[in-house]
Amino acid sequence: MDYKSELKKRIILLRKNPASLYNDPENTLNALYITLKNINPWLADKILSTIKSKNFSTKMLDNLITEIYLNFINIDEPTFFSEINTPIEKIKGVGDKLKETLHSLNIKTINELLLFFPDRYEYISSGTSFDKKILIGQYHFHEYVKSKFGKSYLFVTFKTDNNKTFAGVWFNFNKKYPLPFLQSQERLNLYGEVKNFRGIMGIVHPEFVNDEEIDKIRVRYPVGSKIKNKTFAKLIKTAYENYSETIFDTLPFFIVDKYKFPHIRESLKGIHFPDNPSIVSQLNSFNSIYHKRFIYEELFYLQLGFIIKKHSYQKNNGIIFKIDNTFLEKIKPYIPFKLTASQKRVLSDIFNDMKSQNQMNRLIQGDVGSGKTIVAFIAALVAILNGYQVTVIAPTEILAEQHFLNFNKLMGNSFKSVLLTSSVKKSEKQLIKNKIKENSVDFIFGTHAIIQDDVEFKNLGLAIIDEQHRFGVLQRKALCDKGINPDILLMSATPIPRTLALTLYGDLDVSTIDELPPGRRPVETRAFNEKESQTILKFMKNEILKGNQVYVVYPLIEESENLDLKAAVTGYEKLSNVFGKDNIGLLHGKMKSDEKRIIMEKFKNKEIKILVSTTVIEVGVDVPDATVMVIQNAERFGIAQLHQLRGRIGRSDKNSYCYLIYSDKIGEDGLKRIKAMEKYSDGFKLAEIDLEMRGPGDFFGVRQSGLPTFKFSNIVRDYKILVDAREDALKIVENDPYLEKPEHKILKQVLLEKWKNEIDLIKVG
Repeated sequence: MDYKSELKKRIILLRKNPASLYNDPENTLNALYITLKNINPWLADKILSTIKSKNFSTKMLDNLITEIYLNFINIDEPTFFSEINTPIEKIKGVGDKLKETLHSLNIKTINELLLFFPDRYEYISSGTSFDKKILIGQYHFHEYVKSKFGKSYLFVTFKTDNNKTFAGVWFNFNKKYPLPFLQSQERLNLYGEVKNFRGIMGIVHPEFVNDEEIDKIRVRYPVGSKIKNKTFAKLIKTAYENYSETIFDTLPFFIVDKYKFPHIRESLKGIHFPDNPSIVSQLNSFNSIYHKRFIYEELFYLQLGFIIKKHSYQKNNGIIFKIDNTFLEKIKPYIPFKLTASQKRVLSDIFNDMKSQNQMNRLIQGDVGSGKTIVAFIAALVAILNGYQVTVIAPTEILAEQHFLNFNKLMGNSFKSVLLTSSVKKSEKQLIKNKIKENSVDFIFGTHAIIQDDVEFKNLGLAIIDEQHRFGVLQRKALCDKGINPDILLMSATPIPRTLALTLYGDLDVSTIDELPPGRRPVETRAFNEKESQTILKFMKNEILKGNQVYVVYPLIEESENLDLKAAVTGYEKLSNVFGKDNIGLLHGKMKSDEKRIIMEKFKNKEIKILVSTTVIEVGVDVPDATVMVIQNAERFGIAQLHQLRGRIGRSDKNSYCYLIYSDKIGEDGLKRIKAMEKYSDGFKLAEIDLEMRGPGDFFGVRQSGLPTFKFSNIVRDYKILVDAREDALKIVENDPYLEKPEHKILKQVLLEKWKNEIDLIKVG
């Protein structure tokens, strides 16, 4: 007898129709036990223990059947996700038009429909202890009343069954609505916030509710105007009723037990069809036990994917770099200043990675001006002295060129370096590519141009990616593929709070440079209303008289690029009238590379005193004598941008000043950002504030970072759950790195089927 085939058939039948399991668990489990004894004694013993314990709860039975199923299903076979991934059009009543609408909401399967959660819950109570109330009555009388502002409103009185009067008030009305409707109804339930109007109780623009909605929780879905809420709720109900038996818990039973999570079916029911008014506030804040179950699952599988990927590339055979005292002695002459303790600590991390047989994947975090670049250059010299090529890729030509010039300034003619950007002439570009391919160049600086298919490295050993959050994950992967497991060093001057670092960089080793080089003075930051421009001009004149220089920065937002550029040009002209045209330069993104280079050279050489610019100088520009940063319309910048711009000054031992100029149109968020900038100079503190204000979805260009789109989680709100999920995932991978234990098979299955796309690219950071 083929016990395995027999068992598989039985399990599949039980999963599709578990009635016999629930109605007669003891006999059903006994039959499974007899078959399993001949195949898997471990699972057979587990069934026997369950029979003896008499614990036949639905949750226990479901977990047991799922565990047996996962032990005998092959990875390439249809699994327990197959039925729940049925196309949405299989639901009765979903035609082509509704299907198209659902697809536009990213709902293509039953699973996606059931995991499309409400965003608002409201208990429609007949009682009097709630903010909103129900007033029940029949139309009695109406009149049009003129308000003190000269506009008319519709005032309608209603009579209750015991002849009391209340009112409905409409400021927006027409001939068709609401009067004809009110007059045609025998009895109406008006719902809303009750206020006193003309001496009687009344509701402004009341909502009309049906009798069956009263004393029930109403669920609202974020579907906009694409589909009626009532229609959508009905679809959810149909899907749940017809497919809930095919939904099996995607968390292992030991996790479910640890956190006392309800079963996945119960959680879905609690989210879509709640019946307990006391938890409405929890539901609205995503803080119910039902929501927590899905939040945990989402964060847990993300962390599990990160940790498994990290474990896998730690097994990658990387380059074993030789680092000894003779190498370090050769490097010393190129370092013009003493490294800080923090820089030395980070270098030690990097050297340990480079010496190991595993591929390095390390992120250097550090505030603006903390000295990340020199640390990266030292690592680069080690790679070059080992006979390998090194590349540095930066998001802008200005920054790539800055790195190129700084490197050559430090190294003189000791090493061969090239700069490859899109503005390099075609003929020169081909010569550079040939040198890279032939290994006749050590150090390759550049922008996205380095990633192009026709750029071939002979012997790439180290890839350094600066301002790495500005690159999409696919671009980073393309760079890594230029060599055979080259070491990867990422740099970011955008401090990432720990909250987000766990999510963005869960698979990377992170080193932080948390002190500034000696001699640097903190930048004094002050905010001014745009009407105080004369005060700012006075400050600027004083600094210029001292021999110092000034940046004046205007915002540049793509949607209004021409308008913003015009503001910068107008500002340039006004300042030219005050300080003289010869003393001022203008820099913006639409200028050719050569023009930008000439302007920057003039500013560095102090040929011009004031540089008027859009945000192209946000990163990388290093002018020690620039002591003033004036940021116009500061409310239009994010905290990260403001902090980066402030980092362009204070790069010497001189006192430096950042002036944030805001307009009268400043909003509450803009004011918060500016106040935070005045109060804090610590980039990590500012990053925490920024994350809290903006949320994770739009934090420092996260959208292009390879971070999965969260359906349920908010990593600020759910940070504690994130930490718990990570700890659980770490323990699992430490004990079972390949998820081979029977109780972990469900984890492998879920990762492969539900999270494959999200974790495929995690390796490249």
